[in-house]
Amino acid sequence: MAELSKGTKVRFTNGGVCTVKKELGRGGQGIVYLVDFNGTDYALKWYHVPYPDAFYANLQRNCEAGAPSESFIWPLAVTERQNDSYGYMMKLRPGGYEELGAFMLAKVRFASVQTVIEAALQICTSFQKLHIRGLSYQDMNDGNFFINPQTGHVLICDNDNVAPNGVNMGIAGKVGFMAPEIVEKEKQPNRNTDYFSLAVTLFILFYLNRPFEGAYALSCPCMNEDAERKLNGKDAVFIMDPTNAKNRPVPGVHKNVLRRWDFWPKILQDEFVKTFSSEAMHNPEKRTMDRVWEHILVQLRSLYVQCPICGKYTFVNGETETKCQECGRPLTKPVMVKSGKYNIPLVPGQKFYKCQTSFEEDYNTVVGEAVRNKVDPKKWGLINKSGTTWAVTLPDGTIRNVDSGAGMPMVIGAKIRFSRDVTGEIVK
Repeated sequence: MAELSKGTKVRFTNGGVCTVKKELGRGGQGIVYLVDFNGTDYALKWYHVPYPDAFYANLQRNCEAGAPSESFIWPLAVTERQNDSYGYMMKLRPGGYEELGAFMLAKVRFASVQTVIEAALQICTSFQKLHIRGLSYQDMNDGNFFINPQTGHVLICDNDNVAPNGVNMGIAGKVGFMAPEIVEKEKQPNRNTDYFSLAVTLFILFYLNRPFEGAYALSCPCMNEDAERKLNGKDAVFIMDPTNAKNRPVPGVHKNVLRRWDFWPKILQDEFVKTFSSEAMHNPEKRTMDRVWEHILVQLRSLYVQCPICGKYTFVNGETETKCQECGRPLTKPVMVKSGKYNIPLVPGQKFYKCQTSFEEDYNTVVGEAVRNKVDPKKWGLINKSGTTWAVTLPDGTIRNVDSGAGMPMVIGAKIRFSRDVTGEIVK
């Protein structure tokens, strides 16, 4: 297939024209060029391997539909064919972003625990929006995700393999991320195989270790196709499987997961054990969906609170007394607001989000915040920042309205009607 030289004009199917400026890099599928389009720099991926007409048509459909979310560096325009070659244009990836693999290798670190959770939540939200369209990504791997370590903002690249659920464009995925049924060559990529790949991605993000690389993986003298099938097919064993110790992390080798497993709360541990269980390996419908991960991550975000003793942040479990992960002092069980699916510790500085107080899937808009009483710091309450009025029913049956911008005291047993859909309750 012909390569493009500096100054070459490339025409798109929508009538636009770009000019090649220089090569940026190349890989197995093609070459990426820096191009000028209407005075702005973009990237042009130019294929040097032949792809069927169905791939070309699918690429055009995705361009016309637009990106499911702003996290995707999505195809913007497809070129006309030139000597059996073609490509597509996309935005350039900005500076300040690092590959997921760089975090696992400790070449770069997240600024905080909050940024890790933010990155995970953005990834899940992006794929949920893609799946709602009836599409599947089909090729998740550590080279697709670029994350800003200071903010947790995520960019997802290499979106040319995205296709309708159950339709494959020729790429099965990357070993270690592929679902067992893909490794076994039993099925084509689909939404359920995406759920498996998503769980692998999240596990790497939180524990900086691959979920199936433990003692059993180290025992393989040669990582050939047969070994890869045993390690990643339907007989794969999760390294933290509570019922099968065959593939446990090895001290001195798998340091990251051994250090981090008990740092993250049980709600996260339990979900990985569930989605990587033997049952979910053999029954794809049992895997954790993106929407369920979103709920878990929002709950996780609320459980990371400021220690009242040392002032640093720590996880609380909301069920029993815990110890601060920083100073080691015991922390009493916090007062909670039970709201819909969420249990939110009512501690100073805690933020309440729209997704926790309504049926809207808005994980970023703050609608309330727990604050100390300015006169008596031992007392505190909840400020309404929702833009609407809350109806509060006190334990004696008295109903009071709390307008946006106003506050209410923390009263055990009080019920707060946050929205038409959700009523929360303050419980001890």
